[in-house]
Amino acid sequence: GEKSHCPGRPNVPRIRSRCLTSVEAYTRYVELIPNRDPNGEAAWTRVHIGFLRSFKGRQPLDMGPGADARVWTVPISIEDDKVFVEARINGGAHTLVLDTGTEQTTISVDVARRQRVVPISSVRAAGVGEIGVRSLQVGRIDSLQIGDLTVRNVPCLIKNPPLGGLPRRESETFSPLALGLSMRVDYRRRQLVLARNLIPAARTAHRLPLRLHRLAMVGGTLNGTLRAAFVIDTGGQVISISHTTAGLIDPGANVRHIPLRVYGTSGWDKDAFLLPDVDLELNTVRFDGIPVVVLDLRAPSALLGFQLGGILGHKFLSPYTVSIDLARSVVELEP
Repeated sequence: GEKSHCPGRPNVPRIRSRCLTSVEAYTRYVELIPNRDPNGEAAWTRVHIGFLRSFKGRQPLDMGPGADARVWTVPISIEDDKVFVEARINGGAHTLVLDTGTEQTTISVDVARRQRVVPISSVRAAGVGEIGVRSLQVGRIDSLQIGDLTVRNVPCLIKNPPLGGLPRRESETFSPLALGLSMRVDYRRRQLVLARNLIPAARTAHRLPLRLHRLAMVGGTLNGTLRAAFVIDTGGQVISISHTTAGLIDPGANVRHIPLRVYGTSGWDKDAFLLPDVDLELNTVRFDGIPVVVLDLRAPSALLGFQLGGILGHKFLSPYTVSIDLARSVVELEP
């Protein structure tokens, strides 16, 4: 998924005055930077200020009165190990990928033009692939409708310039977490439940402590000793670990690295490979001797500010009903 410097992160302010306070704070920060005219950080901050000012008079992520007590249930479809929902962007019908591996709703440049989503500024984004860090446009969706849920003034990433040379075009995606909503995806019933406050899962569920730092993450242990942070990524397909993590575990002598062709949001990862016979433990969930995909996660790790251990995608998540509860800071996996 995309990891980006962009306003409207999870737990984004729901009061418009806070956006103005952020503008004032960023403005004071720029004034204190020495040699600010040629300074890259000052330039980026000015871009950030411009985007925040575009919300003047608007409430970000406005879901209407009574949203804290509402529950929305949305049908989903599953194809090629990805979860899809039907949505309307500024009134136009589109299919979105449910992707908790992205910080923002993301749309293609074609959809942005068709639905009149105007680029406001640019941000740095990072994902899996040889490009690593890329510059994307950022804009504001006036109305995002998913089932009975309508969210107004939604920050979004516009994938411009688009990537070429991929086997399929870049998808439109959204993460309920970026909207400040907890979520429960029921793969068997093909349902997605959205709410600020979820009903806890059954007592039979595995419970993993949730760390929400731009993305939803849980802690795991590899080969019995190495602790690592894993992104819960409904938009991903496999269980993967980073090259750095793979270099820290001891898989034993003469382990074969099986080359793979893998592409992500930043292009092809030409150095990806399959590493067999890895043990993975996530609290009460344990896998012994499984193969994992090894990816280059240096770029997203750099933007997050720490080394990512890996990603837990569809192969890991789909045997469960998966709840990501922001209010209780827990991920629940109900068999």
